[in-house]
Amino acid sequence: MLPNLIIIGAQKCGTSALHYYLSFHPEVFMSRPKELNFFIKERNWPQGRKWYEGRFDSGATITGEASPNYTAHPHFRGVPRRMHSLVPEAKLIYLVRDPIERIVSQYVHNYTKRRTRTAPGGRFEHVRRGKGLAETVLEDGTTYLPRSSYFMQIERFLRFYPESSILVLAQDDLRAEHDRLPTLRKVFRFLGVDESFEHKKFSQLRHQTQMKQRKTRMGVLGERLPRPVWTRLEGRVKSVEPVERPRVGDKLKRELTARLKDDIDRFREFTGRDFADWSI
Repeated sequence: MLPNLIIIGAQKCGTSALHYYLSFHPEVFMSRPKELNFFIKERNWPQGRKWYEGRFDSGATITGEASPNYTAHPHFRGVPRRMHSLVPEAKLIYLVRDPIERIVSQYVHNYTKRRTRTAPGGRFEHVRRGKGLAETVLEDGTTYLPRSSYFMQIERFLRFYPESSILVLAQDDLRAEHDRLPTLRKVFRFLGVDESFEHKKFSQLRHQTQMKQRKTRMGVLGERLPRPVWTRLEGRVKSVEPVERPRVGDKLKRELTARLKDDIDRFREFTGRDFADWSI
């Protein structure tokens, strides 16, 4: 059984929340784990079709997965072509948010996990001492700007999939309680399943923002120690530290705006939405 729904991104835009809400619908089966990264040559494409088919339940009307790395071109190339070669009739959902806020969330996520960018082969490089937000997100070869170049990403899928097969949502459509149920009904209608379905979990905000924590160097070292040893030490050393969300200074905002504005303007034209509350 191959999927007929793929949530293609973007990273840090609510893909986990949508995957979670969809999983309660009786006509929908969402993969576990959420991110299969199958159509990425450097990830699970070599596993082959049978491996991918085995991730899904053949009894559901809609079967799907959510892999934000599918919209990380040019870091991961060729995803739309591979996807269309296997599931040409699939419905695609693309979630977005304020492009600068998305960049900051990606930075915090990577910093928390002590990484800033992916090295060749899918391995993560550790944060270098002294690198701040601006230096990190503007570094050549990182995915911060490409992942927020929403039109550039979606345009590559439009070469293979008709516009009618792609639904674009904003993260705020799911975060605001008064918008969440109408948005989920819109998704259900797009997928051709019972749009009147409701669940008590739909009233809950999934993945509410909380203070992030980052392992200290002692915390990282502790993971490499035998468990009995670390259990004795853990309470005596500082193993985690809070991570505050960095502020985007005026200079960085101008630079990000200059690099992203043309793309975001084209994305607004494509979607017909003004995204009036965005910073670009």
